[in-house]
Amino acid sequence: LEGKGFANVEQLVGAGVGKIVPAEQLNRSTLVYPKFDQSRCIGCGRCCISCEDGGHQAITLRKGKPVLDAARCVGCHLCRLVCPMGAIGVSRRIPKP
Repeated sequence: LEGKGFANVEQLVGAGVGKIVPAEQLNRSTLVYPKFDQSRCIGCGRCCISCEDGGHQAITLRKGKPVLDAARCVGCHLCRLVCPMGAIGVSRRIPKP
């Protein structure tokens, strides 16, 4: 909080409301795949577990490192949220296959 200039949690209430857009305005014709930094990855498998729990099964571990199956990935980036090492970034936005 301090790093973002907030004195308390109450100041965050409603902060994101202005960023909500109607579903019709979402860009659904493109996709951004996760990008794995293999040098930072510790092979914990949290990305695989989150992807399986999300119903996509787009990430597998090979030799302890994540490998993406782009045909299954929907670009939800749940894997990025659970990575304890910050080893998952984003690629460029591309048209959906």
